[in-house]
Amino acid sequence: MTNLELQAFRRFLMLKVSEASEYIGKTDVETWRNWENNTLPIPENVATAMKELKNLRSEKIQLIINSINDRVGSNTIRYFMTYQEFKKVNPELDVIQWRLHQSIATELYFRGLEKLC
Repeated sequence: MTNLELQAFRRFLMLKVSEASEYIGKTDVETWRNWENNTLPIPENVATAMKELKNLRSEKIQLIINSINDRVGSNTIRYFMTYQEFKKVNPELDVIQWRLHQSIATELYFRGLEKLC
């Protein structure tokens, strides 16, 4: 994974540098920025984790798309403006899962498949 790909993955998943560095890189913000600026090599475990999150995102989107035709009523997906709102509904999930959800909700909305609520 290149530094540009790492930054693209992070933004695609709607992660702040601080969130990615803490939850994925298990490092400080400066180190993560150095990976994105190509001043330090990206560890393989970080590249793998980002690719796994991208794959998980794709799988979840496909599951939602497959279920849309089976639903009764309007197609809506909850968009949580803050992690605290998300945590109230999903107490067992972390920041990464919140950002993943937001990324999925955004894509489905812009594809015209879901309304945000």
